[in-house]
Amino acid sequence: MIVTLVQRPEIDERIIFDSLDQEVETSSSTVNSGRGHAALETFSSVLNMPTMDRKTFAKCMHNLSVKNKEVKKKMLEMSRQAAREAHVKVDASLKNQEIIDVSVSYDGTWQKRGHTSNLGLGIIIDILSGLVLDFEILSKYCHNCVVAGRDMESIVRSSTYGKKGHADECDKNFDGTSRAMEMHAALIMWRRSISDCQMRFVSMLSDGDSKTFQFWSDNKIYGSDIKIEKEECLNHIAKRLGTSLRNKVKEWKVKM
Repeated sequence: MIVTLVQRPEIDERIIFDSLDQEVETSSSTVNSGRGHAALETFSSVLNMPTMDRKTFAKCMHNLSVKNKEVKKKMLEMSRQAAREAHVKVDASLKNQEIIDVSVSYDGTWQKRGHTSNLGLGIIIDILSGLVLDFEILSKYCHNCVVAGRDMESIVRSSTYGKKGHADECDKNFDGTSRAMEMHAALIMWRRSISDCQMRFVSMLSDGDSKTFQFWSDNKIYGSDIKIEKEECLNHIAKRLGTSLRNKVKEWKVKM
């Protein structure tokens, strides 16, 4: 009997890392196009090519999220430092102050119109430098929770693993209405302005949303001694005034 010994081929580690990079890039491209794992499966089947399973896709998304948070932190630190230098350049007396008072512009936006969106975003921009000082994303939806609730038995879903085990990675961080996201995102950022930015946002340029400003005033974020002032945007005032005048003209044309 003749025995042939076949040497096991060496596995090139670069192929493994390239494969992982391809999975991450594929997941990133899918999400950037506004799609999810189901769309990726459909796309792969049309091209008659293999696709990653749901768990691998979720893992890649988690890794991307961690990296994006690190990039976000670094970019905000650079932006805040540049904004602080801009204020010190205008007023040299601020150089020795640990916490400075600044005027900011704030507004919120949603993933879709109609105040039915599951995702909302609040952004704070320094008026002097035009740089973003902070932003907060609120979500009423977590895809992993929905998938787990659909696949797992009810007894497991109500267990400690089903609820608390996912708490640290859960995307859902808000339970109110979509309209209230703008107010609560602002409250979160104003409360951490001193600890994260070493700034107090004492003057706010807004789009005329009186509910948001009243919400801040009632919470007295910086205490009863420091009040947040509200400034109106002339562009928004002109827009509302123009709309009202055009509507009034149409109304009188119908009567005539």
